[in-house]
Amino acid sequence: MKTDKKKRLLLGVGFYGVLILLALTSEISWLVVAWYAALGFITYMMYAKDKAAAQSGDWRTPESTLHLLSMFGGWVGAMVAQTYLRHKSQKPEFRMTYYLTVIINLAGLLFIIVGGGLDFLTELL
Repeated sequence: MKTDKKKRLLLGVGFYGVLILLALTSEISWLVVAWYAALGFITYMMYAKDKAAAQSGDWRTPESTLHLLSMFGGWVGAMVAQTYLRHKSQKPEFRMTYYLTVIINLAGLLFIIVGGGLDFLTELL
């Protein structure tokens, strides 16, 4: 079990390392790195808050909120929270949706890296 925890933590650190490398080589903006770091932290904190609420019987964070945070870039924070807080890690449906959010997020990041950029947003507005 400890090996799995280390692998997940290494995956998260490695992902952030790749983002930093991409920013250093000007493939992505430093704003993208900051976005991922901030959303990862926020997502982790939301999981921690939800776990505390579950234990005390307080108002819970909707699962859809946790998934949206993950999809928009907080998936590393979600992965670390699931691993170290052991929260939402045993529900197969939740985990499947989580993995889908990771795939969607990484596909979006790849789209930005290969030149898709965010220019399409200005066209929509």
